[in-house]
Amino acid sequence: MTTHPTDPDKALPDVLKSVMDTQDVNAAELSRRSGVSMASLSRILSGQVNPSISNMWKISRALEVSLDTLMGEPPLHAVDGGAAAGTATHTPELTMSNGIAASYVLENTDKTPEEAAQLLTNAANGSWVHSWTDQYVDSSILSPKAIQSRQIGTKRLQVDMLFPHDMVESGSVVGLLSVASASITSTGAKLLDVRIPELLVRTFAGPAFGMRGLRDAMNKHGRPLLSATMRPMNGLSPKMYGRAIYEALQGGVDLTCDPTLLHSIPCNSWRERFRYASEAAHAATAETNEYKTHVANITAATLDNMIDRAEWAKDLDMGAVMVDSGAIGWAALQSLAKWCGSNEMLLCAMGGRALNGDMLSEQLQAKLLRFAGCDMASIGSPLRGNVGNRRFALGIVSSLRDQEASSSPEKGQQFDQPTRGLKATCPAVGGGHNPWHFPRLIDALGDDCLIQCGGSVMGHPWGSTAGAKANRVAVEALVQGRGEGLNLNVDGRTILQRAQRYSPELKAALDHWQEGSFLFGVVSGANIRSLEGQVITPDQTSSITSLHSVRHTPPEDES
Repeated sequence: MTTHPTDPDKALPDVLKSVMDTQDVNAAELSRRSGVSMASLSRILSGQVNPSISNMWKISRALEVSLDTLMGEPPLHAVDGGAAAGTATHTPELTMSNGIAASYVLENTDKTPEEAAQLLTNAANGSWVHSWTDQYVDSSILSPKAIQSRQIGTKRLQVDMLFPHDMVESGSVVGLLSVASASITSTGAKLLDVRIPELLVRTFAGPAFGMRGLRDAMNKHGRPLLSATMRPMNGLSPKMYGRAIYEALQGGVDLTCDPTLLHSIPCNSWRERFRYASEAAHAATAETNEYKTHVANITAATLDNMIDRAEWAKDLDMGAVMVDSGAIGWAALQSLAKWCGSNEMLLCAMGGRALNGDMLSEQLQAKLLRFAGCDMASIGSPLRGNVGNRRFALGIVSSLRDQEASSSPEKGQQFDQPTRGLKATCPAVGGGHNPWHFPRLIDALGDDCLIQCGGSVMGHPWGSTAGAKANRVAVEALVQGRGEGLNLNVDGRTILQRAQRYSPELKAALDHWQEGSFLFGVVSGANIRSLEGQVITPDQTSSITSLHSVRHTPPEDES
């Protein structure tokens, strides 16, 4: 029978010391692992303070024990297919060091944390009902189990699971997601994060070139790179599309790219588009004496079709290709990454956020794109939304670039993630940026990023060449100002206004774009009258509803 301490505050220091002694961990080592300062840890161990939930969570993660264990409460038990309810299936061999940790969230649920933990454990083990085969299960084989379950809001629960690493094939993102998604089946849970143990990390190749390879290929160092997505996405002939690419590259952006929805359409077939895009990139390279390239969209119906298009892009001496990662799937993405690595082509993943967002967090998508082998990955802007959204965007960037990403729940990183030397994936930051955004963007992300600014390039009042020049001058002026010791957040506006004296293109851009406005996801220049008859107003809706009710009202009995 488990006894409960009468005073949890007094029990905590004793339990914590006991766990530290058992694991042979001293206070300095625990402070390093958990991120809790030595001063705070000393006060916790001496019983002088009541630790915060955040510090308790960091300590429990570092020691690989549950919060219940630290508080002297009975541990959370999992129930698998062969055990009766309440029977402990504690498997000390399955830990964070050799298991795949996965964090889930259940929204709008009336279940208790214990019920949620059992629900996800049953789903992970496939043990919804007892079966006669349960008696033949090898007890020495480790099974998935719940390690944490807690309330994180009103009708909102978070459950952490551990899966044996040998359930996933070597270097397989598909296998990783297949195993982690087992707990989603029929539970309504959303997968927040996955921690890949070092045993499995070593089997992933990661990006073939990454951020450094991109810089070496472009021969651009010391500043963020600039990219422009071609506009409009439909209606241009291949020749005119190539002309638009040349104007942007010649003006100063480092690379251009196809939109995600531009695959191969009657007015702009992929083969002709690639040819004109390649000619435009080569002409801009010759004129500017800088390496320029166009990122060609090779998304197609089958993997064979995509590789055929990639081979055509390689024959045309195009240095990079892109795919809609959410549409083609993870297996095809890894196959393309392997092909690109063998053929010295950069691979860019675009479009996955919109399709995968309901079941996978953006932070997890970014991590998986890096492990799958993408050299560049499109992400949302950290400048949009409130402070919480910006922190979350920085967590996505951390998953793409950092060598040892630490646990930071406020950034969406539920676990730390060792990378064992995987190359960093370049974050392609989109969201309709114009020069006014560059100071805060560079201050937040640094130089190792690709700024997507196609709207301000293509929409400049003087044309694409002037738009590209304006963006290039703005970035270089800001980098120079930062080198002179100026704070971009504070002095960014002054730097831009100083630079516009020597760049009429930048001055026109700053005058044209409203300060702080985004050029993506907004309504601009719409001819409202042309939409008459196509948009149903609230008044029309009520009229239609009334008419519908009249038509379906049975006639009164005249008798």
